[in-house]
Amino acid sequence: MPVAFLLQAALTLFTPVASALTSDSKQPMLIESDDMIYDEVKGETVYTGNVKATQGSLEVTGEKMIINQQKGESDQMIMFGKPARLKQTPDGGGPDNHGLGDRADYFPDSGILILNGNAMTWEGPSPETSEHTVKSDHIEYDTKNSIYKAGTPKSAKHRVHVRVLPK
Repeated sequence: MPVAFLLQAALTLFTPVASALTSDSKQPMLIESDDMIYDEVKGETVYTGNVKATQGSLEVTGEKMIINQQKGESDQMIMFGKPARLKQTPDGGGPDNHGLGDRADYFPDSGILILNGNAMTWEGPSPETSEHTVKSDHIEYDTKNSIYKAGTPKSAKHRVHVRVLPK
């Protein structure tokens, strides 16, 4: 359930107004990779090489995924890639929600999902045709409080780019 919960929360990031398929969390979690190492002492599982995790309509891909666990519960999931990608179908049959970044972090206790490095979120088949596209070096979504943030106050040289198509 820890990875499943992470992935379930990841779907919400893709668009702040859409929600994921509620049935996804009831589906089995499947993870594929070239290698996997579980360190019981550290409470860490590392998947490397063409990592793909799916649960229902949710799909997360990257080159390396680390799941940190304390007392049998996941407290952090990190996906690395060039880029790490997330995709999920929302309830109501709308277009798929997408997110990408060089790194994606999820913290189940707080419900925070963070995309760092060349981060972007959009809905639909491509960012070019999406009604809502957000690009930034840092995108953060608080899944518990429905708060969506983009940008880093530390650096004015990395600006947030938002594209909204007229209806």
